[in-house]
Amino acid sequence: MNYKTSYWLMRILGVGGILVMLIGGLTNQTIVGGIGVVCVLAGTIQTSFFFHCPHCKRDLPKRTLPKTCPYCKKPLD
Repeated sequence: MNYKTSYWLMRILGVGGILVMLIGGLTNQTIVGGIGVVCVLAGTIQTSFFFHCPHCKRDLPKRTLPKTCPYCKKPLD
């Protein structure tokens, strides 16, 4: 998996997991809330494995999708 796919998967699983947790909390269903927690954790864990520079292999900052690596300064396309 490349860094772009990992970034968007992190965002989708994070937001989706939070929404599922909220729905589980509002409807008082702990199973649904647990599924939301698992989604958020899966998004976070996969990011630690796949969201890194393809050149120097260092972890990229997770706030934005950078165009160049902040460490080796090479373009990320």
